[in-house]
Amino acid sequence: MATSFHLFLKNRKKQNGEYPIYLRITNNRKHKYVSTGLSVKKKHWNPEAEEVRRNHDNYKTLNETLELKVNEARRVQTELSRNGHETAKAIRERIKTTQKADFFELGEQLLKELEANKKYYASKTLKVVLKKFEEFEGERSLPLKQIDGGYLEKFENHLRTEYGNSDSTINKNFEPIRKIINRALKSHLMANDPFKEYEVPTRSRAKQKVKLTFEQIQDIEALKLEPGSWEWHVRNAFLFSFYSGGIRFGDICGLQWQNVKNGKLSYQMNKNEKPFSTELNDYQKEILNRYSGASDEYIFPFLNSHKDYSDPVELRRAISSNNVLVNGKKEEGKETGLKLIAKLAGIDENISFHVSRHSFAQYAVSERGLDVYELMQTLRHSKIETTQSYLKSLNEELADKAMKKVF
Repeated sequence: MATSFHLFLKNRKKQNGEYPIYLRITNNRKHKYVSTGLSVKKKHWNPEAEEVRRNHDNYKTLNETLELKVNEARRVQTELSRNGHETAKAIRERIKTTQKADFFELGEQLLKELEANKKYYASKTLKVVLKKFEEFEGERSLPLKQIDGGYLEKFENHLRTEYGNSDSTINKNFEPIRKIINRALKSHLMANDPFKEYEVPTRSRAKQKVKLTFEQIQDIEALKLEPGSWEWHVRNAFLFSFYSGGIRFGDICGLQWQNVKNGKLSYQMNKNEKPFSTELNDYQKEILNRYSGASDEYIFPFLNSHKDYSDPVELRRAISSNNVLVNGKKEEGKETGLKLIAKLAGIDENISFHVSRHSFAQYAVSERGLDVYELMQTLRHSKIETTQSYLKSLNEELADKAMKKVF
């Protein structure tokens, strides 16, 4: 027997004189009832049309909401009928589950999956976003049914006013939000996609990547730094990254002496867990000789050889903390780390460790003529599109060189 849905006023008067609007679900002559969460006075209800009369100030919005709720019930009924589970009770229970579905619960599920799959950067971003939502809500509870386009717009304003977030940061914060919403939609926990009513701010145009010339790299190498000092170690690691094809800081931290054998450097990259092996060049060997005889397990002294880093989350935390220290800071006119190194070398750029990677890419292409596929291998990218993004900022310089060949 076909399932039918009808809206009616429940005969239970509230203190404000209104009556709750309920949805009656009938299947095989059995009835189940679900509250719509709305209520009106009897004079505002049309029982024949099953809608709010026009004499109510907010009739249009109320009727649109009721229509959405009936459509959602029909959608649930259709889904259950495919699996042979179409009963009034099953439809009611699925609707109630949808009404109780919580954003944070889905967020925690996604977080566990990201951590299990070792997606540490993505999990870190999600944790930040969940924390911001918790502060916005005042509690760690957010029913999915509350999230619509207007809610997302309010959250965006919160990110701007409370955190001073830019369009790019807001765009990044909304990436895990969209993933959670997509999961809710696929699981039929939400009837409507709030992103159809709300447009996420686009990322600001990317700033020009800082890249050092080979002459500037040599200026850094020529600095007279106190052996064993923090800046001495930072400079060595920065140069080793450059001469090794732009090794990421996380991989530099994890390099151990066991990764250096028979004149080759072999290690497994943290970001994509790909193995990589290459012959050591003279520049690399010279830097490694500065640490010969060291008893530490790690080549560069950023991680503690006596600490257990088997927990990947703890490892990422240690790497992230050291990355901040390596990049350096400026307090009361005093620089540290790469900020101080750049100043001593007469480089007027805000240098981070990742600049070694960008600088290598520029030198390899513009000075040594590597093509995009060769650069992809040396940078250890998984996708050619990633390598091409590195080359975008080099196009102008390459065009200049090409014109000079012509004229």
